[in-house]
Amino acid sequence: MQKKAGSAPTAAIITLGCKVNQYESEAIAERLTSLGFDVLTSADVCDVYIINTCTVTAEADRKSRQMIRRARTLNPGAAVIVCGCYAQGSPLDVARIDGVAFVSGSADKLRAADAALEIVKNGIPTSPVVSVGALPTTYEPMEISHAPKTRAFVKICDGCDGRCVYCIIPSVRGRVRSRKISDITSEVTRLVEGGCLEVVLTGIETASFGRDTGETLIDLLRAVDSVPGIRRIRLGSLDPTIMRPHFIEAITKLRHLCPHFHLSVQSGCSKTLAAMRRRYTAEMVEEAAAALRAVFPRVMLTADVITGFPGETDEDFEETLNFMRRMRFLSAHVFAFSPRRGTPAATMDGQIPPAVRRERSSQLISLQRKITDDVIAEYIAAYPKDEILLEATSGRLSGHTPNFIETIIKQTDSASSAVSGRLYDVIFTGCRDGIAFAEII
Repeated sequence: MQKKAGSAPTAAIITLGCKVNQYESEAIAERLTSLGFDVLTSADVCDVYIINTCTVTAEADRKSRQMIRRARTLNPGAAVIVCGCYAQGSPLDVARIDGVAFVSGSADKLRAADAALEIVKNGIPTSPVVSVGALPTTYEPMEISHAPKTRAFVKICDGCDGRCVYCIIPSVRGRVRSRKISDITSEVTRLVEGGCLEVVLTGIETASFGRDTGETLIDLLRAVDSVPGIRRIRLGSLDPTIMRPHFIEAITKLRHLCPHFHLSVQSGCSKTLAAMRRRYTAEMVEEAAAALRAVFPRVMLTADVITGFPGETDEDFEETLNFMRRMRFLSAHVFAFSPRRGTPAATMDGQIPPAVRRERSSQLISLQRKITDDVIAEYIAAYPKDEILLEATSGRLSGHTPNFIETIIKQTDSASSAVSGRLYDVIFTGCRDGIAFAEII
């Protein structure tokens, strides 16, 4: 790899998958900067590309491979470094992709930045270096010092102790490892001092925070809620079982927690949930939702749902449809079941044909779109005024309410001086296609 004398090497990070990956990519970017790199966008021609991969579904695997090849297309002479969950689970498959120089997994993610520097200094290796070892057993220290956008993702834990029969993530992320509360609050304090008003506390299994340390998610929330200057706190995806009376009572006392909760529901059929080896029933989810709505009048719930799980009958699927109608989520991430090699669900009896999985997914998405429009219309009729965190000023003004309704702001005199990253009071003017419209007051 030839560099002009005195010029800084360039790098870009391409991130797939979850909010944890997004946080880790930002930490890698900051490490690259500290090592003397200019970190550019994924569309730029760079000396090094780092692909932070995902493997939650077969589609995630495909997209990971696609992004690796795309990097080579952007610059055939670049070094391509691959890390993350897909690399952890299939390191040799990754190494066989043309142009890959270095492969690391889920452990020691910051090693990707160090490898980039080694390659810039010593050249691209003649064959890929594969540095994927055993799953980590301790939390890997990493941090970010600034928010790349208006809200910051803050990683609080890694790994998952669940044994859901369809999920490959525990086998590529390891057991639960929690970060120290003091480290988290220090990071949040730096972010807030840098102008960030909203943080999203996220982990592979957020509700499991502290299981390995004796601390609790409530302990963490209270600590973050006390950070001077914090205005909004969100939680990442939560296992519904955390929504017990003592937890709900405790979070009502937090001053800055947003009334928006994303639940990893997965199905609205209790029989299917049992087959998945989830630890709750559909009825328990509905009870948790009712309890949240009783104490947070403006609360919005969102969810993940899998369709076409092995053994899911037409009647089971209809149960999920009816469940969605009753639950009235603000939005839902709908996934057609994707068999993952090495998981029990991949070889279970009663596999659903792919075409049926896709059709059920399509039905659920269509239903949810209608529910979303109805939920937003009802909300803005009941609460004509709200507050948004402005997130974009190029092209159009938009942001989110505390309960995560996406809102587009009309261009008016009041809006002309609006600044991204600030909070504004708004009055709603309507809604369409899952988005609210408003004017700054």
